[in-house]
Amino acid sequence: MPMQQRMEKWFEAWKLLMHDMERQGAQVWPLTIEPPAELEEIQRREESLGVSFPGTIRSILLAGSSQVQINWSLPSRALDPFSLSGDLGWSLDAFEWPYFGGDEESEDEKRYLCFHVGGNGDMLLIDLSTGADDPPVYSWGHETDEFLLLGKSFTEFVERVTELGCIGAECWNYEALAGADGLDVEGQVAQEWKEWLQIYRTLTFEEAAQDFEKLVLFAKMHGAGDTRIQEAFTQYDWEPVLHKWVAQIEQETSSSNLLLWCQLIVETVGKKAEGWVRSLWESGPHYERIGSSLRAYVTAACLPEEEGLQRVLVEMDEVVARKECLVGYAANSHMHHFRSQEVILWMEPHVAYPIEGWDELFAVSRPQWDDLIRWLDGNEAQRQIALSAWGKMLASDESPSGEANWQEINRLLDVAYEKAILRKEKERVDRIRSSLETAKH
Repeated sequence: MPMQQRMEKWFEAWKLLMHDMERQGAQVWPLTIEPPAELEEIQRREESLGVSFPGTIRSILLAGSSQVQINWSLPSRALDPFSLSGDLGWSLDAFEWPYFGGDEESEDEKRYLCFHVGGNGDMLLIDLSTGADDPPVYSWGHETDEFLLLGKSFTEFVERVTELGCIGAECWNYEALAGADGLDVEGQVAQEWKEWLQIYRTLTFEEAAQDFEKLVLFAKMHGAGDTRIQEAFTQYDWEPVLHKWVAQIEQETSSSNLLLWCQLIVETVGKKAEGWVRSLWESGPHYERIGSSLRAYVTAACLPEEEGLQRVLVEMDEVVARKECLVGYAANSHMHHFRSQEVILWMEPHVAYPIEGWDELFAVSRPQWDDLIRWLDGNEAQRQIALSAWGKMLASDESPSGEANWQEINRLLDVAYEKAILRKEKERVDRIRSSLETAKH
């Protein structure tokens, strides 16, 4: 196939891929396909590098495009079993001798020519040592210092990676799909990935809403935060829906995906999952799989507020009783979902430095002005937590509820400024005063 015709086929495949991914809610960056390079431009680049490009590379730059860039990533709610993303590109200016680290130049740094660098520093390389007109392509991992064959020729690599959705360019994207001859587009993993990607690109909500299994698959790919998806699930009995998600939790091998399954339970089953949530407090196999932080999340969402909050507060009290260090981040991860003023009352005797986590928890727990005044007049940790939390609320256009005693608040701000030792502590007070002045005008 003539190079220009082959490149036009690639261009159409890339345009369709990016169109589909954007329509389905993936994050896409503008597709770059620049016009071909002039012969003089290529010659200047070759002179700068001190090497002539292999014939096929020259043809691609002359007859196809001087610069290509394709980037996409799936939304955070997509339960992609492969965790892949898209990054493919080259440009005339990007061709460069690689640097693999070390104090002295290695032989490999004159064997390979880099044509694209991934976001983490991994490189895509052509191997000049073969002298081939269409040279092999390798991926080099900056952490492992290992080379992975991706294609026995540049055109073979582009053909295969295009078939796989332009995945890359960080080397971990290729590892499960690489075989002895480069990217294996016919292997089991590749077939499963291509099937998943094709469904992601084409399955619409309208189609999914008509079939239970398709709706489950659509929710896996997009989450169920959209009220349309939640309403579509109401046409089915909640028990099989819950069973679907719980079965996935029991099979899940990635800890980072457990939150996504729990979110699907909250969004599609909600308070009807209360029996399952209570079973998590029996410390059985379900609890051991999801852990205490996710248990607190589903507890806040699915149990009556008073029951759920008391269960979590008792758990936190047990942590304190065991004299374990309760840091702000842990407290926040367990209690911020409740958004309850009762959390502030519980926090009061337990807070300590560092304030990170505690301040976020205070800010989301619906504080009243009386709470803020009490904490500003408390110990040093309480004061700094209150100031930081107040700053976060002002940045979000929020404020405590109730009546504000501005005379007392201003007095306490003066005291906080006078007692501040670190510059960042004085800056907290200054930012609050500045925000208050801005709000007045």
